[in-house]
Order: sequence, then C-alpha cells, then structure tokens
Amino acid sequence: MLFGPAYKGITLAATTAIALAQMGQSVPFSYNRKEVKDHGEGGIIVGAPLKGRVVIVDDVISAGTSVRESVAMIAAAGATPCAVLIALDRMERSGDAVQIGKFSAVQDVQNEFGIPVLAIANLQDLLGFLQASSDPSLQTFLPAVEAYGAKYGVS
Repeated sequence: MLFGPAYKGITLAATTAIALAQMGQSVPFSYNRKEVKDHGEGGIIVGAPLKGRVVIVDDVISAGTSVRESVAMIAAAGATPCAVLIALDRMERSGDAVQIGKFSAVQDVQNEFGIPVLAIANLQDLLGFLQASSDPSLQTFLPAVEAYGAKYGVS
C-alpha cells in the first residue's frame, strides 16, 4: 500500500494510486493529518487502514523528519515500511553534526531504517538537464541550482 505524509505526499500518493489503478493495479493508500481530528471520522490517519508492506511517497527528503514520523505511524499500526519514493533527491548534506557532509539526508534515512529511498530524479539530473538545454529561460536557473549544490550538497 501507499502512504502520503501531509501535505505534499497526500496528493502524490493519491495520484500514484490512481495511475496504478489505470494500469490495472489496485493499490490502497492512506495519509496522515497534521493534527488529530476529533469530529467526523476523527483520527490522524485517513484512507485505507495501514497494514502489510507500506511505501511512503513524498516530494523530497530534507532532514528526514517526515519519513521518521511516517515510519513511526506505520509501525504503530502494525504495518511495515518497505520503501520511500521521492520526486527529487536534492543530494543535500545530512544535518548530523558528527557526520556533516559525509552523508546525504537520503542516505541517512536509508541507513537509519534499512529501507531503500528511490527518486525520480536527483540534483545531478536537474543540473544536466539545465546544462544541456538550449532554452534561455531555463538557462537562467543554472547558476542558482549550481550554487545550491555547492552550498548544501553532500561532499
């Protein structure tokens, strides 16, 4: 099943479930609320009950906080987090003061939970796309993306 952490992961998990259904693959999904709802259906989890093997779907991993919260919710429900899918791996340094610059935030999540993190694209892909583009409007973004990588990228 799929799990979308609030907020961006909600639409990504729902869209992924819809795309899979269109290909004949029925995959349940759920998501969390940032705050427990005490009226209506109530609770913090919306959608299918968390059970079995669960794939977390989100946009990026920054500090890994969203993944850690998701893993805790999934485990508390008796399910097993088995992978994390993200749209973009920014290849950003981990915030771990002891290992600063040694690992990326994505690598930290993989090491901490022993589950794979798969990205549609990463910062190097984005840089390559911008560098190869002949579109002047896209070329204007290249210096900022290069500066971002130099400042925050894993060494």
